[in-house]
Amino acid sequence: MSESVTIYAHRGARGHAPENTLLAFSLAFELGADAIEFDVQRSSEGQLVVIHDDTVDRTTDGRGYVRETPFVKLRELNAGVRWNTPQHIPTLAETLALVEARGGAMNLELKASSREDALATAAIIESALAERSELLRSRILLSSFELDAVAWLKSRLPWLRVGALFTGAQGRNEDMVSRALDLDAEAIHPNIRLVQPDLLERAHVFGLRVNVWTANRRPTIRRLLALGVDGIFSDAPERVVIERARFAARDSS
Repeated sequence: MSESVTIYAHRGARGHAPENTLLAFSLAFELGADAIEFDVQRSSEGQLVVIHDDTVDRTTDGRGYVRETPFVKLRELNAGVRWNTPQHIPTLAETLALVEARGGAMNLELKASSREDALATAAIIESALAERSELLRSRILLSSFELDAVAWLKSRLPWLRVGALFTGAQGRNEDMVSRALDLDAEAIHPNIRLVQPDLLERAHVFGLRVNVWTANRRPTIRRLLALGVDGIFSDAPERVVIERARFAARDSS
């Protein structure tokens, strides 16, 4: 049913605010998103920070690789420079606190450049999540393209809800449903180009949710709702809020 579709604000409400910032996350919830999606990496000394690219070049006023930069230097950068809006690069702890305060949910995506890099970051994430409250734990869904790191975290934190994330190339070369089941995942997160009725049918037969990224155009959002997806990632979550409400009204009439 369309009313059960989870709306994930992709990197926050990045269509309206600097991506992966506390401003974008707060605005996402204000716009009606059920959850935020954000990307986690580590600084040179192992501090978990929220940023998408492996460098700071695109989204801040600095240059250099995230994993080669000390945390104190990362915090000096303006992550809202493209919007003329001062914003820090958030920490994972700050982001968890915001979600907890807003009563929302989250999709934490582990970003990495290699399997080894992903496992190193996963070890720090394990420590960061292990001490969280049971209520907050229930709101966390972790995903990554580095599925070995997802499997490792699931083995260390059996309570952790996980999703198997797939690009177009990965999805065409792997059995997404089987891979997700091997991970004891609750969902697959396919690129929008991979979404077909037979994939949804097979995933649902095995009890897997299908959360799709990234849909911004209204016709695309309507198509996904009609197909019966379980979650939609969008840079403009308010568009999904509106279309979901329209579908729910039609379903009830």
